Amino acid sequence: MNVAPWHALDSWRRMAGRRMEAAGLAPVESPSECVHRAPGLELLRYLGAAPGGPVLLIVPAPIKRHYIWDLQPSCSVVRRALEQGFTVYLARWTDTDDDHGIERCIELLAGGTALIREATGVAPQLAGHSLGGTLCAILAARHGAQLSSLTLIEAPLHFGADAGAFAPLVGSTPAGAPLATQQTPVAGSVLNLAAAMASPREFIWDRHLDGWAAAAQGRDAMQTYLLATRWSLDEFALPARLFNEVVDLLYRQDRFMRGELQVQGRRVGPADLQVPLAVVVDPRSETIPARSIDPFLASAASDDLLRLEYHGDSGVLLQHIGALIGQNAHRLLWPRLLAWMTAHHPGAAADVRPSAR
Repeated sequence: MNVAPWHALDSWRRMAGRRMEAAGLAPVESPSECVHRAPGLELLRYLGAAPGGPVLLIVPAPIKRHYIWDLQPSCSVVRRALEQGFTVYLARWTDTDDDHGIERCIELLAGGTALIREATGVAPQLAGHSLGGTLCAILAARHGAQLSSLTLIEAPLHFGADAGAFAPLVGSTPAGAPLATQQTPVAGSVLNLAAAMASPREFIWDRHLDGWAAAAQGRDAMQTYLLATRWSLDEFALPARLFNEVVDLLYRQDRFMRGELQVQGRRVGPADLQVPLAVVVDPRSETIPARSIDPFLASAASDDLLRLEYHGDSGVLLQHIGALIGQNAHRLLWPRLLAWMTAHHPGAAADVRPSAR
């Protein structure tokens, strides 16, 4: 496949996003500083945290940009955590010439957690969304001793035939053959097309209907919708090896669920995931349905599980990111999740810890 037109489309979309920013639709991010850089990842620490509180490391999906977690003050998970006394770090994926795969992502994240533990004196709590959550789960299975807890927001864990709307798309591709040319990053626009083909309802029709719903709901909802639209134009190419491994090792072979995913010299699976675990599931989702999550939870070794359901919002553009930026999510989900994380802070009193499942 000639990839040049797709990367040109990415450039055009990023330019359109910059024009939206020039028109006053820039994200309003919380102040932060970069405390560590490595090829492919920067570790941010947000300013204003009180010392001694829980420590949180956020891992966005390595698709598009990180600030969907910190879009504007009214719908920022980062700000909600800071308000609750958390010290907040974020793993910001960056463009790199290194054609790395899953294992390198885990190495980068493990290095980040080690730095955080050294700086704060406590094992951080980990939170990830979508593919970022999948990587978090793999990290927790391989390096669980470095973490206090794991929170997954609509993160697929079980693949194969239960991978939702992406399963037929993956099944239509030749087994064993790399879908992306090595050393050539996969344009974000290709991933957009794949998502739209997998679930036209979620990625085409619902986003337009949500625009009308946001307009009817009022100015605040419309502002969030437009900021999410600006974010959706901020394309980020995925390393070819990572793309191929996600498709082949996870979606096609389901190695993580089967306990056969090789990471840093060891096979990992649900039996290796022992840290306290909080999970958000959208029962309406076609692309990450409950059946791509629940069987893994049932097999996980963790005896401390919180499972919450997210039932949607207006003004979020895509319901898949609604759990991060939606009004209902910030009213119903995040107070519970942050309270659960606070209870799992190593310094929390034993009598405030939630009971095991």
